[in-house]
Amino acid sequence: MPSNPDFSWLNGQIVPWDNCVLHARSQAAFWGANVFEGVRAYWSEETGQLSLFRLQEHLTRLRASMKCVGMRIAYSDAELIEATLELLRANQVREDTHIVIAAYFGTGPNFDPMQHIEETGVHITALPLGRSPRFETGASACISSWRRISDDAMPPRIKTGANYHNSRLAQHEATRNGYDTAFFLNHRGTLAEAPGSCVMMVRDGELCTPPGTSGVLEGITVQSISQLAQEVLGIGTHKREIDRTELYLADEVFIAGTLSEIQPITTVDRQAVGTGAPGPLTRQLQDLYEVAVRGTADAYGWNLPVYVPSQGRGVISKGEAIDAAVV
Repeated sequence: MPSNPDFSWLNGQIVPWDNCVLHARSQAAFWGANVFEGVRAYWSEETGQLSLFRLQEHLTRLRASMKCVGMRIAYSDAELIEATLELLRANQVREDTHIVIAAYFGTGPNFDPMQHIEETGVHITALPLGRSPRFETGASACISSWRRISDDAMPPRIKTGANYHNSRLAQHEATRNGYDTAFFLNHRGTLAEAPGSCVMMVRDGELCTPPGTSGVLEGITVQSISQLAQEVLGIGTHKREIDRTELYLADEVFIAGTLSEIQPITTVDRQAVGTGAPGPLTRQLQDLYEVAVRGTADAYGWNLPVYVPSQGRGVISKGEAIDAAVV
């Protein structure tokens, strides 16, 4: 089993990993009453730099989730950005890493999990996480027997821990049945998303993805892919309803998310997608995404460098980066 990092961040302080804890009867632990964002940091051997990908956009979505659940925290975006940088430097991270920034509700009077409370906190953890082999090989998917939660019950656009029980049920079912992942249908019977990832389809040369009203978490990775496809390849992205059988007839299908990045889907319900191998447009988008996330040609300002010893400096050398990591 891989060892854990040395440090986490909890409510304004760098703390030893094992000290980043909440009480079992907090609303966060008991009912999943939190909101969170998963962010990737990418290491570039070429520049000797670690860069956070689209951190501000993730914090903007975190604030949207907080608004929907009536949560206020004591930290500004600037403070959360500095906390994330501080944590990565403290752990001397020099590899691809996944960071979770979570804002949570505490215990409240009489440990009542139902009562609205003002007691909140934030924890940040970062774990080394390389790219999935399915980025290259592709993955198999099935249509889940579980329906996607909906805005009139548990709104999927709120990125809260409680919502992910829906994803857990679908993913475990898919794994038991021999698939790599699952696709949810929403209450209207059209495509929503995969557990923890959005779905994109190529049909007749066009990119399509379900709209935000289809029971999806509105994806930052989808937005990144759409912008790259439009500006570099001249291919637009259509947000529209997608039927189950359209997936069988698609030229290409892939899932997109911070964790999954861009993973080709080669079969749906054991039906081959296209040729049954990762498609050419998917491969083009993977190549564009790789350039974007490594920060070597940051045309969009999406990357925040971690190891910058003084404000206003550009790319620094590997030696300087390592020195900055231990300051």
